[in-house]
Amino acid sequence: MSALKTSPSGLGLVAALLLSGWLMPPAQAAENDFSYSGNWRTLFSSTQRNTDGPAAQAEQLQPGLIRTVQSSLQTELELKVQYRNLHSTVTTHTDQNGDGASQTTAWLNELYGNLDLGAWQLSAGKKIIAWDVGYGFRPNDVIQQETRRSLISQTATGKPLASLDYFTAEQALSLVWVHPAHQNNSESDQEQALAARWYQRSGNVDWHGFARIGQQTQGSLGAAFSWVASDAIELHGSLRYQQQAKQLQYVGGNGLARSAPWQWGMQHQVSQCLLGANLTTEDQHSFFLEYWYDGSARSQSDWQQWLQHNQRLQVIARQAEWQTAAAANLAWQNTAFNAASNLRRHNLFARWSHQQEAWQTAIDVLWMPEDGGRISSFSVEWQGDRWRWQAGLRLLNGPQQAVVRQLPGSHSAYVATNWAF
Repeated sequence: MSALKTSPSGLGLVAALLLSGWLMPPAQAAENDFSYSGNWRTLFSSTQRNTDGPAAQAEQLQPGLIRTVQSSLQTELELKVQYRNLHSTVTTHTDQNGDGASQTTAWLNELYGNLDLGAWQLSAGKKIIAWDVGYGFRPNDVIQQETRRSLISQTATGKPLASLDYFTAEQALSLVWVHPAHQNNSESDQEQALAARWYQRSGNVDWHGFARIGQQTQGSLGAAFSWVASDAIELHGSLRYQQQAKQLQYVGGNGLARSAPWQWGMQHQVSQCLLGANLTTEDQHSFFLEYWYDGSARSQSDWQQWLQHNQRLQVIARQAEWQTAAAANLAWQNTAFNAASNLRRHNLFARWSHQQEAWQTAIDVLWMPEDGGRISSFSVEWQGDRWRWQAGLRLLNGPQQAVVRQLPGSHSAYVATNWAF
């Protein structure tokens, strides 16, 4: 909460108002002032190493340069506590890999206070705020920037912020100040910004409007809709335009780089869009289809140059005196996979699922038409009152030169359990 002290006239005042709302005399406290809940999760995953791509090539030249974990057992304990208007979520995580090494970390997902003023609500602290309507991609998730399509769902980590919200039965308005204590931060997800959302329900259609002003990325505008056309069909779409967007860019030239050659840079005039549909039948079959375009992702020419540079590095590595340097450069080439939230700009996502009592089976495919790469997932889930069991398989395939075929892993299998209390 130290970030709230940086602006006595702004967030400091907000914090003082919120504190006055939850630090009431005991005589005014209700019996339900305190509540808690939690989840205990385990995830066992096994990943098959890819024999192609820059990670495998670097490992062949210099064994041990890239530490790739083939199997791991992860255990998490998540606890949510509410006392009056104060909310907190804490997670403890233990990761044990196949080599027997174990590491335990803990973090604070949320810690914020609310001041309820009828239709108005004031919040300050570290809080999760997720926006937009998409499933596979959310262009207008301008605060949380949540990772989509992970193997299993996990609680996100909130952002330091102050927010003012107004709600009615058919309308909502939100104004959020994100990362108020950060000045000129170069990290992509820690930029100080002001964001706003407008929501309006009109019959069977939900309308959304978004605006954001970032300290480095400047302004962006977005809109989204969700239309429940019938009991079985839902349609949704999202659109966003940004003056600037951050992206990791290669600055190392065509030869060998002596230090990490990837730096954060700016793209100008970036657009993103998504269209999707969902069909649900009476016997609980669900068919889901989405297409999205992400102008902030690396372009076709960017990836062509990246592949060509990989080939040049392999040629250089044939000279014994340059093997070590070439291996380091090939290892750095893996940074490209984290340049943006999507690997390719054009994406088509399809999902089928079937719910039968406590069991759900699902198959989904993400196809990237620019190079034919595919990410396919198969999963089965059982949901009880408190227990949930999941198992699945994810495959990365497509043509040999597809970007997904260059990733360090070729496929992953997992088994997960969750106990809620």
